[in-house]
Amino acid sequence: MNLQRLFLISILVNLVCLAGLFWMVADRQQPPAQLGTPVSAAASATVGRAPAQAAPVERIVREVETFHWSQIEADDYQTYAENLRRIGCPEETIRDLVKQDLDKLYDQRKADILSKAPARKEFWKSGNPSSIGKPSASASSQMAQLDREKNDVLGDLFGARGVAAINRPGPLARARSEAKSGYAMDFIPEETKAELNTLEQEFGSELLKKMAQGATDAQDMAEIRGLRTERDDRIANMLTPDQKKEYDLRKSPTAANMRLQMDGFDPSEDEFREIFAARKDFDDQHGVVPGSSVSAGDMEGRQFAEQEMNNQIRTSLGDDRYQDYLRQTDYDYKSISKITERQGLGENISAQVYEMKGGAEELAREIRMNTGLPIEERQMQLGQIRTETSRSIESLIGGQGAVALQGQAGGRNWLNNLGRVNPLPIVKPTFQVITSGAGP
Repeated sequence: MNLQRLFLISILVNLVCLAGLFWMVADRQQPPAQLGTPVSAAASATVGRAPAQAAPVERIVREVETFHWSQIEADDYQTYAENLRRIGCPEETIRDLVKQDLDKLYDQRKADILSKAPARKEFWKSGNPSSIGKPSASASSQMAQLDREKNDVLGDLFGARGVAAINRPGPLARARSEAKSGYAMDFIPEETKAELNTLEQEFGSELLKKMAQGATDAQDMAEIRGLRTERDDRIANMLTPDQKKEYDLRKSPTAANMRLQMDGFDPSEDEFREIFAARKDFDDQHGVVPGSSVSAGDMEGRQFAEQEMNNQIRTSLGDDRYQDYLRQTDYDYKSISKITERQGLGENISAQVYEMKGGAEELAREIRMNTGLPIEERQMQLGQIRTETSRSIESLIGGQGAVALQGQAGGRNWLNNLGRVNPLPIVKPTFQVITSGAGP
């Protein structure tokens, strides 16, 4: 009974398997419909046609020519730029490609100029140490000419706006420039900053050249004033009047000198602007540089102009603040203050010594101008003033402090001059800062 049932099941399974195999073979012999053609249309197209006579599927192959960079390159930059525009290259990318190519070309020409300079072997030769490693004046002039030539090429290709976009520094360059400058220059367009930096470098180089030629005489001072005037005029042509004023407050030699000299005065912004206005006018007409000598005639005019400047500053600051300004900008006061600080004494002692100095100098001036007294009498009275002043100073700052004060250049000058009928000219340091520009 069980064997018969198993036998019947086995026959039934075999029949099912044979039926499935037959269906699969028949399905594979059916021709496929063309891609994209409805099944009914494909079936009707094959009616009456034997499977062996079915039309073959057509395949269209298009041969595309391989792109080569030689199709873009050209013998001149104008054609090169036009070819790049023709293939849809962005204008910014075109400028980058052309500038990179020009930089490579002109850098090689600059390298050729520098390589022709003879190697420095005479280590015993004297000269300005800062000039070592710098190209000669002739080489610098030739390289500057190459820079102008390259900018002319870029200008012809992309116009003034395109050149401005090329010269505009990237974020990192701007951040470095601002960090180096220390003062925000966001009121000046980026493309103008590069021009200002170049100008300041030229001015600084010419000024250093003048300062390295020994004591500055009247002709040198006239040439230096000419340089300053030229610098100001060129900057004024780049900036609006308001931009020029703000730039000078940050980068002019007058502003830089003020920041050095007024250390301790701590002016407010309004005070700084008021003082700057007076001092800039004075510096433009009577400014000097370290090592300069001023004739007697020029000195008289300079002293008058300086008094006018001080009167203007006094009116702006008021009497009390003006006295503080005079102390903190006077080299002699700084010398006195340094000594008293080292002795552990307060600011009030420095002020007392400085006030004593002013009173003694005024009394000495009156005696010198009293020509009715014989010169021997004047000499004796001046000697007494010096002795009394030295004794009073010692009572305030002690013997060690008095010795230290007389050992300083400022103290030695003004204190010893009290006892002289014809005082020696007092040489005080004159600050001269060469600015570094706005920072490209």
